[in-house]
Amino acid sequence: MIVEVEYADLISLLGKSVPLQDIVNALDMFGTPVDEYDETTLRVEVFPNRPDMLGPEGISRSLKGVLGIETGLPQWKMSSSELEIDVTSTTIRPHLSFATVTGVKLTESAVKSLMQMQEKLHIGMGRNRAKFSIGIYDMDRIRFPVKYTEMPLKDISFMPLDAPTGEELTGQEVLTQTEKGRDFAHLLPKNPRKAPVMVDAMDRVISMPPILNADFCKVTSSTTNLLIDSTGTAPGTDRMVALIATALAERGGTINVVMPGPLFLPGRMKLDMKYIHKLTGLELNRSEVAELLKRMRFGFLDEVLIPPYRTDIMNQIDLAEDLAIAYGYQNFTHELPRMGLVGKPLKVSEFENTLRCLMVGNGFLEVKLFNLISKVDALLAGGAKVETANPKSLECSVLRPSLLPGLFGLLRSNKSADYPQRIFEIGEIFAPGQGRCLAGFITHAKAGFTEVKGVVDAIQDLTGKTAEQPTWKAGEHPMFMPGRTAISEWGVYGELLPVLSQKIGMPVAGFELRLETDL
Repeated sequence: MIVEVEYADLISLLGKSVPLQDIVNALDMFGTPVDEYDETTLRVEVFPNRPDMLGPEGISRSLKGVLGIETGLPQWKMSSSELEIDVTSTTIRPHLSFATVTGVKLTESAVKSLMQMQEKLHIGMGRNRAKFSIGIYDMDRIRFPVKYTEMPLKDISFMPLDAPTGEELTGQEVLTQTEKGRDFAHLLPKNPRKAPVMVDAMDRVISMPPILNADFCKVTSSTTNLLIDSTGTAPGTDRMVALIATALAERGGTINVVMPGPLFLPGRMKLDMKYIHKLTGLELNRSEVAELLKRMRFGFLDEVLIPPYRTDIMNQIDLAEDLAIAYGYQNFTHELPRMGLVGKPLKVSEFENTLRCLMVGNGFLEVKLFNLISKVDALLAGGAKVETANPKSLECSVLRPSLLPGLFGLLRSNKSADYPQRIFEIGEIFAPGQGRCLAGFITHAKAGFTEVKGVVDAIQDLTGKTAEQPTWKAGEHPMFMPGRTAISEWGVYGELLPVLSQKIGMPVAGFELRLETDL
């Protein structure tokens, strides 16, 4: 994801003037390269493993450590909150978490960055709000206690954030008349009668998660005290709240712990020095390791103390990566391996490359298609053998039992292209007793059995199958014409059924041959 950061805002957060080029170089070492920049703005590419760096607050926090401005665990002002959150059971988004941050110094730039981080988290960790969503509110405009519950859509009434009409809307109108409502209505149950809501002590709707917040409590540059919530369909909402709250704490805010919500305590992990040495090759003692970890904003006692915003630290390899970053990749000495590691192609790869040369020499074009196809396409080859449990798309719900349906679909999509067309693919199929195959189609006004037989005979000569003499005999196949189909233990070739050829608009002949993989 590309995150836009204002250089002046970043310098303000660092608390020290740092040359722009030094910042660019440091961010490259983090694996968050600067896509482009000028004297006012940096466009930083942040990968999903570092959601804490989706805003200038997290970027400045990391830079402080590696540049030596501030090391070790970040020290935030913390307190417990006496604010009450009344949670009523809800089946739509049952997981939720809260926190408040007070005394924040916001600017227009800071508000813009906060909203940017919120949306980037929605897209990444939140799976476009389906798994988690985040709400951020001006706490001073809300009367506590706050209640989280479900309400009938007809009973929900509030003025949504940046409402197009400037009037209050019912829950149903929010779903149909606002842009966010139309975009995210599918996250509620089909034909919903109820929706989750947050209401304050004056019975005002604060938000309708995960759709839209109310306008009266929106965050502006004059906001100093903020309420943060995250609702979701799975555990993990506390991580979302922790990411936003700790970012705001970098702007001088005090984090107030609310229940239910994160405790903001550091995680703990034992450090395996032998593993670190084996992986990085660095001869470091524990005190040197401790200093490097502190530059990456970890604490170190008997164990590594992991700040709550580092949701990417899962095992020793993650610690090793951070140690290497702190040490500096440019400082590693280059060393040749002690054993001969000259690579060479596998025999099967050489064999397949030879086949490719033959096919191209015969006027074929190689294509690479997806391993997943639809159930309808799988039926062309006799039906599905391996189905996925929860397919993202019905077009990608079955592991292909043959290469032929995919190649046929490609011809059908390109029937307006010039003829003749000759395509082939070498790839894996997923059927009992099968592995890698070579398949192809020929289509033009006179394509037929004789032409495709010539191609198969040429492949047979190249592979040595002539000596083995596979027994070709008339047979049946779901995609080929009876009487125009040859089958053996090696594969099948023939003319496509007329009902299928009609979808191309031309006669089609094809083949599929099983390749030996134990070369």
